[in-house]
Amino acid sequence: MTELKGTTQPKSAPLPVGTLLSNYRIVKKLASGGFSFVYLATDDTGAPVAIKEYLPASLARRNPGELIPVVPEENAAAFRLGLKYFFEEGRSLARISHPSVVRVVNFFRENSTVYMVMNYELGKTLQEHVLAARQQGGPRCCASISCARSSTT
Repeated sequence: MTELKGTTQPKSAPLPVGTLLSNYRIVKKLASGGFSFVYLATDDTGAPVAIKEYLPASLARRNPGELIPVVPEENAAAFRLGLKYFFEEGRSLARISHPSVVRVVNFFRENSTVYMVMNYELGKTLQEHVLAARQQGGPRCCASISCARSSTT
């Protein structure tokens, strides 16, 4: 599967709605990017959580309806290293308790990848704050972050 190395890479499919990961059930995809998918899910009590899945588009791809990503042999070492770093990031973030940082409540390996479970927070994303500030002729990125942080403290 050398096509993942080219510029016209097929996109990975998100996990199917209803998929069970550990004790979390996927409700819908919230976001995706070149590095991961983020899902809304519920835990075993029905409480909403956000789950971030490690699935870098440049290294792996998941076919529709499947759970396990396909990792070409030439990308395997880089994919495994990324898994390690993503898992360590989850471990580090789980130790942080700050009102401006979404709480990581769990992280685990499943389906040949890693998942980070966070509290699901309603509200605007950082990107939405930055875009709103730009549309209003307000401060650029760093000042917007400062404004967003000061409004939460």
